[in-house]
Amino acid sequence: MSMIGNQIKKLRTEQGMTQKQLADRLFVSAQAVSRWENNEVEPSVATITEIAKIFDVSTDVVLGVLESDPEPQPAPEPKVIIEKEYVMKEAKPVLAVCEQCNRPIYNGAEIVRHNFHYRSGSTTQILCRECDNKNKKRAHDTAVSRGVSLRKHSFVWGILGALAVLGIMIGVIVSNQNSSLVPLAVILPIAAFTMISCCILQNNFIGEMTVTIGSWGIHLPGLIFSLDLEGIIWFLTVKLALFILGIIGTIAMWTLGIALGSALSLFVYPFAIYKNVKHPEKNDD
Repeated sequence: MSMIGNQIKKLRTEQGMTQKQLADRLFVSAQAVSRWENNEVEPSVATITEIAKIFDVSTDVVLGVLESDPEPQPAPEPKVIIEKEYVMKEAKPVLAVCEQCNRPIYNGAEIVRHNFHYRSGSTTQILCRECDNKNKKRAHDTAVSRGVSLRKHSFVWGILGALAVLGIMIGVIVSNQNSSLVPLAVILPIAAFTMISCCILQNNFIGEMTVTIGSWGIHLPGLIFSLDLEGIIWFLTVKLALFILGIIGTIAMWTLGIALGSALSLFVYPFAIYKNVKHPEKNDD
């Protein structure tokens, strides 16, 4: 028995449609629809296709092959495939380790070695280039700060020394009523200022020269004497005389050194102060 009529009737009643309404849409008579539903005749293939379009179903449903169209299945979610790529890098050998920041050094050009020699032996310090540059900058900044400080001290102590010498010269001139000492009262304070300043700046030879000349004092020789009263008296007398002579010689040498240093400092000081202003870090010459 054909199921087409039963399916047409079922679909029509589900849609609340009369036989006349369906017939009008198919451009046939209501009697034709009635005969289909009573299974007296079967509609043509073209009519079955139109009926499927009207009820929005497949022709298999109209033919009774399927009760209804299957529910549309959701499209499968796309699979996400994550691929990992591992790159093997060859590890660089560690050539050294910085003794200051403990950072491994891989490049030979970044290794800096400092050799230190002591009486008990020698040692080597290994630094990276960055730490070595930081140490050099720190040492430079410290030397600059020290040079500026020496310059300030040279002005202060130089002026105090010049004022002291000027006071002494004024006292001498007033007490002796000797106006011929006035030129010395001008030159000696200036020499005292330049001498003291050069010694404090430490970037010239004035201070070292003065100390060297002052150390040329008379050194006491060894004495041979007999262990009797006359020998002991002779030893003490000669020893005292040599001691006094040594003091006089030391004072003379120091006086010579200070006098020579003061005279030369008048010419050396302009270069020393210029050098300190231009390069304050160079104060150990």
